[in-house]
Amino acid sequence: MFVKDLQQYLSKFTDGTKGNAVSNASIFLDTGDNVLKEIARIEVQENQLIGQYGLRVVLKPEKYKVPNWKKLKLT
Repeated sequence: MFVKDLQQYLSKFTDGTKGNAVSNASIFLDTGDNVLKEIARIEVQENQLIGQYGLRVVLKPEKYKVPNWKKLKLT
């Protein structure tokens, strides 16, 4: 997934016709073992190896675990 894909998906919920509730929502990371961790910070990392330029966005979770809610389908 690319940042532009995430921006496009979230824009469905943050435009003028659907309100901005998503804009104020907390961001969690699903660890795959039925546990959610709240995102503590977001880093943009740059690869500076010769001939291999690139950027990546890394979501850093909190250390504590949050119980997973039932999965909700966003449409």
